[in-house]
Amino acid sequence: MRLPYPVSLPKLLLLGFALVALPPVLALLAAYFSLDQLSRRSEEAITRATAITRDSRGLSEHLNALERLARQQLVLNDARGLTAYSRRRTEFNDMAERLTQHADILNIQPDLDRLRSSEEGVWQRLQQPGLTQIESPALIKAFSSMDETAASIVSQADARIEADISALQIEAAAARRQLLQRLWILIPISLLLALAITALIRRPFRQLEAAMRKLGEGHFNEPIQIRGPHDMVLLGQRLDWLRTRLLALDAQKTRLLHHVSHELKTPLTALHEGTALLLDKVTGPLNAEQSEITRILVSNCQRLRKLIENLLDYSGLRFAPANLRREPLELAPLVDQVIAEQRLAAAARNIDIDNHCAGLQLSADREKLRVILDNLLSNALKFSPPNARVQLEAHAAHGWINIEVCDNGPGIPADLAPSMFEAFVQGPAPAGSPVKGSGLGLSIVRELVNAHGGEVSLQANSPHGTRACIRLPLTESLSS
Repeated sequence: MRLPYPVSLPKLLLLGFALVALPPVLALLAAYFSLDQLSRRSEEAITRATAITRDSRGLSEHLNALERLARQQLVLNDARGLTAYSRRRTEFNDMAERLTQHADILNIQPDLDRLRSSEEGVWQRLQQPGLTQIESPALIKAFSSMDETAASIVSQADARIEADISALQIEAAAARRQLLQRLWILIPISLLLALAITALIRRPFRQLEAAMRKLGEGHFNEPIQIRGPHDMVLLGQRLDWLRTRLLALDAQKTRLLHHVSHELKTPLTALHEGTALLLDKVTGPLNAEQSEITRILVSNCQRLRKLIENLLDYSGLRFAPANLRREPLELAPLVDQVIAEQRLAAAARNIDIDNHCAGLQLSADREKLRVILDNLLSNALKFSPPNARVQLEAHAAHGWINIEVCDNGPGIPADLAPSMFEAFVQGPAPAGSPVKGSGLGLSIVRELVNAHGGEVSLQANSPHGTRACIRLPLTESLSS
């Protein structure tokens, strides 16, 4: 089940930003709650440690004050001493009561009970009439025992505070580890979400790019469908409307070429036959000037006929793809036939043609392969300077046959080579070139090579010129 896209591209971007930002936000919230909980526990521990430290040490101070007042009472034995002792013991009991709140945590309830009991015994003795120095050893022993108990309470309080500090440190370390673990988990999730959203956003743009490239290359038969946000889908529909308009215009152009070519061919045939009759002196002898003019007419009629044939071939290929009649054929005899047809054009400019295409056989349409080779050789002759050399080479490799036609002309810039296969596009002609083509030869070559399941390209020749390369499926090698 495919998830629906948002209505528009901006909403898709907002959704992407929200999804990518969600894991970091969750990590921040989790870190905030962890730190908040740790902070509250730290505050509680600090408050409890402060209270325990104050009360435990205050208890020892009050106990020391009670011991001092008791010693004074043994010496003075008056009512004011008892009053001062009573006031101090009240503070002592209040302090012990506050420590009772932490008794469960500190495990000091037995010590507090024993401390209170001992102090109560001292107070009872101090209230007896006739108090003398004889009671001094007993009081000193009682206070000594209470001091030890108070020291034990202080020690237990300090131990509890250290335990709380250690627990907080452990909890803080655990919180840090937990935060790092969440980051290690959530950061890859954010990256994966970012990649997924990027792919989701790029997909309609790639579809648009592919559709525009096909329109630019002249492929108008495939409908354009863009999957994505609604506004991108609408853009794809407008592009498909443009495709149908271009397809209609291309069909009109092709029909026009077809009709014009046919209309031109009929009077051209009559003109060619008339000039042929004049050249054969059917109407009477011709002088030298008349013969030269007649030969010029015949040559231009042949050139115009070639251009019209190219237009007809191109028109036929655009209306219907090439229907191939494949048959096993030897390449060398077909190349010899094409070279023979171009002998006169080569001899007129003193151009040598080298054939290195022996010993290979392939399955192809004989006539259409002849048209391919004829167009490539015609281009090579047209762009080669006088007294040059054109080479035809072929070799088999990895189930393919590679055929190359090399000239020594001005060459074609690498950035212009792919566009040479478009209709009516021509390369830079050499200075003084006697023939200007129609710009359809390479278009016809590409259509016929593609129909054979092959490839065609133009490359630079060394040291200068152009190397036209075609790759066709190979059946077998006769030399093997």
